[in-house]
Amino acid sequence: MTVASLDGTCPNCGGLTPRIFHSIAGVPVNSCLLFNDRQRARDLECGNIDLAFCSDCNFIYNAQWKPEQTTYSEQYEETQQFSETFANYQREQVQELLDRYSIFGKEIVEIGCGKGEFLSLLCELGSNRGVGYDPSFVPARKGADHSGAEFKREFFTAETKQRAPHLVCCKMTLEHISQTRAFVGAIRRIASPERGTIVCIQVPDVRRILAEAAFWDVYYEHCSYFSPLSLQHVLRHAGFDILRTATSFGDQYLTIEARAVQPDSRSLDAALEAQTQNLAGAVAAYDDAVSRSVARWSHLVRSTAASGGRTVLWGSGSKAVAFLAAVKAEAEIEYLVDVNPYRWGKFVPGSGKQIMPPEFLSQYQPDLVIAMNPIYAQEISAALRDVGCRKAILHCLEGESLKSSTGGHTERGLYSTTSAI
Repeated sequence: MTVASLDGTCPNCGGLTPRIFHSIAGVPVNSCLLFNDRQRARDLECGNIDLAFCSDCNFIYNAQWKPEQTTYSEQYEETQQFSETFANYQREQVQELLDRYSIFGKEIVEIGCGKGEFLSLLCELGSNRGVGYDPSFVPARKGADHSGAEFKREFFTAETKQRAPHLVCCKMTLEHISQTRAFVGAIRRIASPERGTIVCIQVPDVRRILAEAAFWDVYYEHCSYFSPLSLQHVLRHAGFDILRTATSFGDQYLTIEARAVQPDSRSLDAALEAQTQNLAGAVAAYDDAVSRSVARWSHLVRSTAASGGRTVLWGSGSKAVAFLAAVKAEAEIEYLVDVNPYRWGKFVPGSGKQIMPPEFLSQYQPDLVIAMNPIYAQEISAALRDVGCRKAILHCLEGESLKSSTGGHTERGLYSTTSAI
């Protein structure tokens, strides 16, 4: 592993200790932009990743990230709502949040609302009124929304004029923000201690990414990577008391809930202060572990092709774009599969691979299906059975090594998976 010090300060805490520990050259600058033309998808600009680790606050970020290289528009397709697994998870998450803080008949703001599903549920299930901010929101997709949600196709910034709500949600958005300290300060500006504003932030958990050498979860759009310590650090600095920290969705997501307080009344979490949580060991091991993981997946794909087999990736979002860029299996993988109909027929950035519906597999008959997220294993297995893929072997991206286990069938030629189903 090559470690290099940086001239700049940590954007999360202002510390002077950041050091680069992992570098990737020439990756697509957008993962969720979709194209109607294969060549345009292949011609998308590339950027570099230098992952830097700040030992002062345990924050990890891409020191090479440039904001002008990323694009968020109607062409950006990020929703997972067409998966029954994800839709059920999201509905449970909404109901628990409403019940935990009695958010009924209240005002809500969502920063980075995407296509609006989460905010609409918050308003519908809690009889709330909401405002969502996201330039990639597509009005035509919502139709007549009677949930009480209003959507603004713009970025939320420090200059945004917004009345203080009872709840602020920022779900899977902060990882796209480079200057996290300044951005959380902007959130604090619309959070009212007098009103008891609750803030709920959800991001990918970097501890899992490091522990599994999950190279498919490192991509240019994500310029910031959080552990509980770094996320709590930036929120406390901005003037929040931490109420709850938890992981969910197979420990992939890290959620923190906090309340805005007056600066002189902020309390420190003694347990956190006493904690010696430090990602330094995982950071030090990450570079070598990624090399081994990439080699294993590359071998699996190439050996399948060498034996005359076909491989498809199930999932066409950021994980797939990062996976394809790392394993460099352009010749061995021709198609991606996705349940989101707004992706069908489009081409992904970088590799230019085409996205097809699950029904396509009944004719294509792949030998190897690689699920980009193990949490969808049962859903994918059922879909493969439904479309008649009787010879397909299912593997899931999980961990550095390929640990095989039975996916509900023991007969050869049905379904096996690298994760427990």
